[in-house]
Amino acid sequence: MIELLKSLSIHQYDCELIDIRIEETNPIQISFFQKMFLNYNEEKKIGAFIRVFSKNKWYYVATTELKNLESELHNLLISAGVSTIQDKNKQIVYSETHHDLLGQRSDYAYRQSKEDKIAFLAEVRKEFENDNLVLNPYVAWKDNVLHKYFINNQGIVYSYNKAFSGIRASYSLKENDSIFDTYFLKVARFTNEFDSYVEEFRADFAEAKLFINAPTIKPGKYVTVLSPQATGIFAHESFGHKSEADFMIGDETMALEWEIGKKVASDMVSIIDSGAEETNSGYCPFDDEGNPSKKTYLIKDGILTGRLHSKKTATILKEENTSNARAINFEWEPIVRMRNTYVKKGDLTFEEMIKPIEFGYFIKTTKHGSGMSTFTIAPSRSYKIENGKLTDPVKINIATGTVFQTLFDIDGVGDTLEIQSQVFGGCGKQYQSPLDVSFGGPHIRIKSLNLS
Repeated sequence: MIELLKSLSIHQYDCELIDIRIEETNPIQISFFQKMFLNYNEEKKIGAFIRVFSKNKWYYVATTELKNLESELHNLLISAGVSTIQDKNKQIVYSETHHDLLGQRSDYAYRQSKEDKIAFLAEVRKEFENDNLVLNPYVAWKDNVLHKYFINNQGIVYSYNKAFSGIRASYSLKENDSIFDTYFLKVARFTNEFDSYVEEFRADFAEAKLFINAPTIKPGKYVTVLSPQATGIFAHESFGHKSEADFMIGDETMALEWEIGKKVASDMVSIIDSGAEETNSGYCPFDDEGNPSKKTYLIKDGILTGRLHSKKTATILKEENTSNARAINFEWEPIVRMRNTYVKKGDLTFEEMIKPIEFGYFIKTTKHGSGMSTFTIAPSRSYKIENGKLTDPVKINIATGTVFQTLFDIDGVGDTLEIQSQVFGGCGKQYQSPLDVSFGGPHIRIKSLNLS
C-alpha cells in the first residue's frame, strides 16, 4: 500500500497540501441469543480518503476503488483550480515510520478459527443454562482489526496496524417483580488473556445476583468513590469532550471558562490524553493528518494545561497541535477526537481511600455517561461504604454534578491505573460513531456528589 501511495508522486503537484490515507478493516462478530446461534458477520472493507487544500479551502473524496486513486486526485485538483501537471524535477525525501504490531506475534486472539470462537462462546453460554433467574442471555465475540497507511505531499509517510478482541455476556436477572440488567465485558489482544474469562464471568455472575433486590438509595449528596471504570467515564465524557478545541471556536464564553493556566481541579488531579500506548484500543501513533502521537496533559496538578487540537483548531487558537485529528474510517474527514483519556494515578490504596469514610457509596460499574459543563453517570453496581468498609449492594440511578466543582471535590486518588478498551461500540461525535478510544484511571474519592 505504501508503494502504491508513493507511486502517485503527490509531492510533484503545485498544491499547498495533499494527503491520502488508506484503511483496511476486518471486523468480525459472532453472537448467541438465548440458546440459538444468532449471527456470524464478517465485513472486510478497504478504501481511501483523499484531501486537497488550496486557497484556504478543503476538497476531499472517499473511494473504495484504489485503482482510481490517481483519477480521483486529478478531479479534486481540477475542482480546487490546481494544475494536474506534475513537476518531474521536484524531488522529496520521505520521512517514514511504520508500526507493524501484528507481525510481531502470532498469538493475537483474532487469528483463532471461527470454530474455536464459536466453541468458546458456547462454553460461556452454558453458564446461563438451568438458571431460572436469567432472561434474554446474549453472548458475543468481536474482533476489530485495522491497517492504516498515510502519505502527504510534505513527505510524511506512515503505516500502523492494531487488533483488539472482546467478549461480552449481557443478560437480565428477574426475581418476582425485580429486574436487574447487567453485562460482563473483557477486551484484550492475545489469546491467553481470555483463558480466565469463564472463571471471571462466574464470579461476576454470582455478584450480579446480589443486585436483583438491592434497595435504591435515598437521593442526596454523599462521599463517593469511583472505580477505575467510572473514573474513565468521568474523564472521557465529562472532561475529555470539553477539551476538544473545536467546541471553543467562536465561543468566547467557553474560551474564558477554559483559559489555559487556570486552576480547575484539586492539586492531586491530572488528566492525560495519549495515543502512544499499544496496549489499549485508543492506540494511534499518528493522527489522520500525519502528526505523530504525543502525550497531552489536559490538567496537570489541578491546572488546565492543554486541550485537544487538529491542525485547524491549533492554528485558529494559536496553540500547539496535539495530533488529535481522527476519523472513524476512510469515508469521513478527520475532526478533533480523543484517543486514550485517563486520570493519572496517585498514591492511595483502595483500603486507605475508604478507611476515613463513615458513610458513603462506591460506584463499581456503570451503564453509560454523558456531559459537558454538567455531567451524568448511570451506575450499574454500587455498594454502601460504612465505617471505612464496603457493605451492602445498592442501586443508584444517577450520579450528577458540575464538572469543575467535582474536579475540585476530588480528595483522594488511587495508586493503581486501569484502562478500559473498546470493541463493542466506541465514542460518538458529529455523526461519526463509533470511534475506537479507551479511557480509565485509578479509584478516585469525591467528597460530595449528587446521587439519586
